Amino acid sequence: MRVKIYEVGPRDGLQALSHFVDTATKIELINTLYNAGLNDIEETSFAHPRLVPQMADAEDVFSGGSVLVMNKRGYERAKSVGAKKINIVFSPCEEFNKRNLGKSRDELYEEYSSFMDEVDKEDVRVYLSMAFGSPYGGAVNFDLMKECIHDAKMFGNTVVFADTVGVGSTEEVTMFANMALEMNMTPALHLHHTGDEERAIDLVYAGINHGIREFDSSIGGLGGCPFAEESGANLSTETLARYLNGWGCDTGIHQDDLIPALRIVSDIRLKSVMAI
Repeated sequence: MRVKIYEVGPRDGLQALSHFVDTATKIELINTLYNAGLNDIEETSFAHPRLVPQMADAEDVFSGGSVLVMNKRGYERAKSVGAKKINIVFSPCEEFNKRNLGKSRDELYEEYSSFMDEVDKEDVRVYLSMAFGSPYGGAVNFDLMKECIHDAKMFGNTVVFADTVGVGSTEEVTMFANMALEMNMTPALHLHHTGDEERAIDLVYAGINHGIREFDSSIGGLGGCPFAEESGANLSTETLARYLNGWGCDTGIHQDDLIPALRIVSDIRLKSVMAI
């Protein structure tokens, strides 16, 4: 069984760090991840530098992978450097939409509608942040999730269910996967945890058993959302690869090949601690 590991370390992994990671190090990390066999990498975000200073060098970092955009201005910047693979995001939680994106879900739908028709749906991943619940609004109503998946389908073929604060259950993974597949969408999972990766791995296993073949991860477990309380860390790429390979899945990733990237992450973390 072929399973895709989608690397988000260079973007989601770095964005919340307290110190600015220099452009050369970001480029080195991205190249090292590609060399390790990771073919699908979210390289950067074309967010406003004032809101996400870590991504201020997006044009210099970009090398042909996927990028996150959150408005038309961000898309135009991405387009100017030739980005073809576009990620967008919204949430069933309106409070998160306002805190993270400054707009309601309806307003975000209108914003994305103003430019996403230029992008091939096969090249778009639509992230549903706080898909499994949030500190602001609690659990997500299944009818609301169906609406969100329907909205996501207007822009892309892949919907990524993001457990932004690490509260997801295997039952929800099963339900969301079935919803997406019934709507002819490709489901994917993006998992955070608050110290126990085994819990996230349980969700991966549930996803595998219910048709999910794409999973996000971050090298060294870097990451966490700067706009979400209690977002924890990302599921690490090395842990995800170890389990998927152990289950007999074909990931195309050998764990030893991740060691050079892990060394870069270690240096980044050390500099982050020293900057405090």
